[in-house]
Amino acid sequence: MTPDYSLTDGELARWIPIGGELSVSHAVLWTVILLTSLFDVVTTTVGLELGLREGNAVARALIESYGVVGLAILKIGALLVVALVWAALDERRSTAALVGFALVSSFVVALNTIALVTFL
Repeated sequence: MTPDYSLTDGELARWIPIGGELSVSHAVLWTVILLTSLFDVVTTTVGLELGLREGNAVARALIESYGVVGLAILKIGALLVVALVWAALDERRSTAALVGFALVSSFVVALNTIALVTFL
């Protein structure tokens, strides 16, 4: 007999917020995260095309091996991890996780922008 690994609706809802409403603060934070992630990829790509070097060793290795696709894979992977953490935590902790990722992403974009401006 094969064991039953299916999830009940309650168990699924605990991991994936299906049908629930997204709070305004989470919607704003997700918007910031998605936009800063996009700007990170754009500013990194522009910097690389101008001859600047990627500062993150993991990102640099992926870019050297797979080009900008490697950077996109890294960014999508990070977003997936954030989404899983957000879905698994309670409201307060998931907000903290989103704020943390939004701050780090914003800081990275700021550093990239400063590097581009000072390079030009």
